[in-house]
Amino acid sequence: MTAFIKKSVLDLKGYASPPQKEFKAKLNQNESPFDVPQQLKDELSETIRNTCWNRYPVNESPDLKQKLADRHGVDVNQIILGNGSNQLFQTLLTATIAPGDKALYTPPTFSLYDLFMDIYEGELIEIMQTPDEEYPIDQVLSAIKEHNPKLIFICSPNNPTGYEVSLEMVERICKIAEGLVFFDEAYAEFTEQSAIPLLDKYENILISRTFSKAFSLAGLRFGYFIGRENVIRELRKVNLPYNINLFTEMVSLRLLDEQSRMQENIDFLKEERERMFALLKHIDGIHVTASAANFLLIKGPDNLNLFQELKDRGVLVRDVSSYPMLQGRQRITVGFKDENDLLLETLKSIMDDYK
Repeated sequence: MTAFIKKSVLDLKGYASPPQKEFKAKLNQNESPFDVPQQLKDELSETIRNTCWNRYPVNESPDLKQKLADRHGVDVNQIILGNGSNQLFQTLLTATIAPGDKALYTPPTFSLYDLFMDIYEGELIEIMQTPDEEYPIDQVLSAIKEHNPKLIFICSPNNPTGYEVSLEMVERICKIAEGLVFFDEAYAEFTEQSAIPLLDKYENILISRTFSKAFSLAGLRFGYFIGRENVIRELRKVNLPYNINLFTEMVSLRLLDEQSRMQENIDFLKEERERMFALLKHIDGIHVTASAANFLLIKGPDNLNLFQELKDRGVLVRDVSSYPMLQGRQRITVGFKDENDLLLETLKSIMDDYK
């Protein structure tokens, strides 16, 4: 039966979700530790019970688009919605990449860039970004001039390193690029900057956002892109119809009325991130990378399987050692204080035993 499957798919390993088991602290998927408050769940449950489930939702969820447009100070026609930002990324490549088309990126970065480019048989131009070092802007600019890629992928803060690309660098890229600059802001709420103001100056920038991180909605899958109206218009042609279900729409709309509550959660996670960063720096044998996201990247001794040691003690982190240049590194999601303290205590115990 594999004769019916195209070769670019047969050659893939596919996306692998992290392993799960019984745990004391789940710090492996960059989720928010804060669930949607029970009061809001009860309120929304009542609303959904009184809604017809046998009818399609209104296509493209105009009320939700309008609320997001108001939040970001853009026109409603500059927004496109998706069943998670990953679904919209697939829409983007469907609209842009034909076999042989080039895209440029700076690994180690989000793994789906590789996956979907392989599916659409595009060619990736790689400019490596060494962890703990600056974004290789000069090499990126040179590669853009040489290869003229149709797409340029920038994840900022970058997953899994946490590195944040400055807006000055983004502008330099937008100025010379003839292709579309895809700026992935999945973790934007944990930073002090956003590329959204650049939309007024450059028509070739497209920004990705999600509710999976700061808005505690990983389980319902909701994301959106913000771009120039002429770009969004073309993406809408190939976006899945009715891709936002009634429940996701209702919850997302309600959460946008709770932005002060969401901001309290974000502020807590940012404070915990900085506290963890400071304490991790003082654990002998552990190297930690500064981050602008809701996670931190650490590395232990080369001959110590830190991922397995933590897992055996009930602490789940994300093993990213298979990424280029990240051998032996682990990505740690910032959780509640007790979870973070457990991680720190467990790491100290592991390193004491290692000595």
